[in-house]
Amino acid sequence: MDIPNVIAEFVRAVSAADQESAAACVTEHAVFELPGPRTLPTGPDGARAFAAQHAESDGRKPTVKLADAAQREGDRWLASLDFVSREIATGDTLYEMNVGGIFTLDEKLIACLRAFASTAEAEQALAEQ
Repeated sequence: MDIPNVIAEFVRAVSAADQESAAACVTEHAVFELPGPRTLPTGPDGARAFAAQHAESDGRKPTVKLADAAQREGDRWLASLDFVSREIATGDTLYEMNVGGIFTLDEKLIACLRAFASTAEAEQALAEQ
């Protein structure tokens, strides 16, 4: 099955720090679960806050690219994402890593995003549900 456009568009919007486009991809009560003690508001405000975290800051620009996504049970999608941080002045890559996410869809919008430090961790979380 093809990756839902809303997931691809959300990742593109977040990477571009396009807060309004990210907000348009989520339900009114969407939940965002991030690694560690970080929290985000729910719904479109959470999507805006998540996108804002990917803006240029301190001479650096983080980007994220959807590497792959596969449908799991129901409306859940396991995503593999490539995260890169670059120095703006030189374009040099400061670091890059593959991270994971579980997207849950509702009526063709994102109802929940659970972010993980790796795709393997995301896959394990799905197996435990």
